[in-house]
Amino acid sequence: MRYIGKSYPIHDAGSKAAGRAVYAGDMELKGMLHMALLFSTIPHGIVKHLDCSKALALPGVVDVIHCFNTTEKEYNQYQTQFGQDLVHTARIFNSHVRYVGDRIAGVIAETEAIARKAVSLIEVEYEEMAYSLDMFDTLTGKIDGIHETGAVFEGGEHVTGTKPEGEGLVEIHTATDLSRINHICMETHACVADYDRYGDELTVYSPNQTVYGIRTILGDIFEMDYNRIRVIKTTMGGSFGGKQEWVLEPVAAAAALRTGRPVKLVFNRSETMVSTYSRAPMHFDADFVFSEDGTLEGVDCDLLLDAGAYLGNSLNYARTVAHKLFRGYKYPYCRFHSRVALTNTIIGGAFRGWTSPEATIMFEHNMNMAARKLKMDPVDLRIKNVMHPGDEDPLIDTPIGNFKAEEALRQGREHFEWDKRKEEVRTFNQENTRYKRGLGVALGAHVNSFYPSKTDYARVDMRLSETGSVHCNITLHDHGCGTVTAFQMIAAEELGLPLNKVAVGEGDTRYTPLDVGCFSSRTTFVQGRATVECARKFKARLADHASRLAGIPAEDMVVEEETVHSVSRPEICYTWSQIADQSQQVLKQEVFVSYEYIPDSNPGVAGAHYALVEVDTYTGMTKILDYLAVHDIGQAINREICVAQTQGAVVMGSGAALSEHVITRANGRPCGSLKDYHVINSFEAPTVRVEFIEDGETEGPYGAKSIGEVCHTPVTAAVVGAVNDALDSDMNSIPLSPDVITGYLRERMER
Repeated sequence: MRYIGKSYPIHDAGSKAAGRAVYAGDMELKGMLHMALLFSTIPHGIVKHLDCSKALALPGVVDVIHCFNTTEKEYNQYQTQFGQDLVHTARIFNSHVRYVGDRIAGVIAETEAIARKAVSLIEVEYEEMAYSLDMFDTLTGKIDGIHETGAVFEGGEHVTGTKPEGEGLVEIHTATDLSRINHICMETHACVADYDRYGDELTVYSPNQTVYGIRTILGDIFEMDYNRIRVIKTTMGGSFGGKQEWVLEPVAAAAALRTGRPVKLVFNRSETMVSTYSRAPMHFDADFVFSEDGTLEGVDCDLLLDAGAYLGNSLNYARTVAHKLFRGYKYPYCRFHSRVALTNTIIGGAFRGWTSPEATIMFEHNMNMAARKLKMDPVDLRIKNVMHPGDEDPLIDTPIGNFKAEEALRQGREHFEWDKRKEEVRTFNQENTRYKRGLGVALGAHVNSFYPSKTDYARVDMRLSETGSVHCNITLHDHGCGTVTAFQMIAAEELGLPLNKVAVGEGDTRYTPLDVGCFSSRTTFVQGRATVECARKFKARLADHASRLAGIPAEDMVVEEETVHSVSRPEICYTWSQIADQSQQVLKQEVFVSYEYIPDSNPGVAGAHYALVEVDTYTGMTKILDYLAVHDIGQAINREICVAQTQGAVVMGSGAALSEHVITRANGRPCGSLKDYHVINSFEAPTVRVEFIEDGETEGPYGAKSIGEVCHTPVTAAVVGAVNDALDSDMNSIPLSPDVITGYLRERMER
């Protein structure tokens, strides 16, 4: 292929390197105002009185909006579609504050500095209430009155098959605890809103994962016709799920509607960590049943999820775990039950992989404990139970397609030299007292679309310019990782054009087609396929126009490179530029096509990750010595970008395994600084080898499947497994920080 499978820089790499890229936080509009917010300093209570007089008196302050002078309409920040069935408890500003960081008021001023100074002048009188910082505390009824809808929600129960009973079964029970972690994107949260009161149009500029989702929620909150709202996706500095729920957009829109001027709201790092949302803490109790030969017979799991102060996506998130339990392994019985508890802490929300990494951490730990009890090699146990091509996901009654998990496990085992390293690790640990080494393996799997559980579709429009170039109109949401370039490559490959003759933009609700957004790893698989099919239709339209211009049958015309020529009469040959011009002048038509694609499959995508770690038993510090990721990708579109995605995911997942944890103090105050929140830094990051299995046998463009979420799915589980192998331990309270490891070792010595 001409482009597919090769490597190209992302579309805006040059402008980013030169500092010319414009993010939402860089925008300047005529008459722009700036905004800063006042947040609750208590974990739970009622705002009895606000004194804004000193703030309003400060020169440069235009207005103060707050919980007593703005709409009290409730919404859910997770809403992305019209009529979505969600529990609505959030407001733009709250008089009943439910966590430290809850929004109370916002100052609108001529500069950000003035707005922030004015915020410090607002005086607040609270009536404090009982609070809960722990989901188990909530179950005692401590904060039942946090919302009218209550503090504990049933996620429901899924049961598949018949519970295994009888002789010769081996039972494995584990408890898994996952901490609250933050997305830590390079770009903090930012938004610009502008209201034209003369045209009654609200325009919002936002780095986000669905422009149409924002349009929908803003229309519902402010009771505006959707036609009066335009949302433009701006350059994004990372999301990882952190920009698929709406935190700043309703606030900035409220300010713009009130003033009739553009308003910019930019959170600093602390505000982004504390007052947006994070991955929710979770507690799993799981019982796995195996036959003596290692066959997995059943899974029984209860999940309790900490939603934080507002329900947000947490009910859907907890329920979705069940749907991820059948994406990697095949077994006859499963019972999964989930509950969600509110606490007076940071709101829980979407995170990269949307429950796949969390489910995998629990599942893979059980596989490791079972391998230990059954005296089986962990890789052998996984291969014995893995799903195979053609197997069906029983929860959605959908085949997983040409699923190459076993091949990924076997290839990883060979290239990581698993068997050889087992002996090397055993020898090293026998010869060393302080340092211990261990091996970990994890299988992660994910989806490629919403099908069939939710509506999924995509539309692409293509039009020909007079110079023979093509504009591809599609609603993309590039997170900063090269989506636009990948779609240029897909379109150019099918059209037979140079890359620079294909223009691809991003989401804008005024101009780009309706789309459900960048979720569920659907972008390449669904929108990419739509792009291929649209390009094929476009070439057929070119042949049709050329045949009408030449007066010969369309089936005699061949589209080749940048020309359309006749098979029977070689002298008849049009360039694309000529077709564009003559179509307008002679046929009175533009060369334009539109194609709508509805997926009817959701193949599985898998990654087998292998890790070698060294643990310092004196300090609890863990070093990752080697890492291999093998992914069933179908077909890499932009190869080096896919490699980079995977390498970045390993760093992210390793941080979740070893260090990342949002600390909440006893008074309810969370840490809001990278001084207290430890990510894996560049000097700590392991060298990550990445290998792809490419067979091109899916409905995706050129056989491509997803990579952006599945590459994060197995990481934490692989690293945790390696630490437990090194220490012959069974820890699964994540992260395995130095304090956790040394505490475990100390307790084990005292037994």
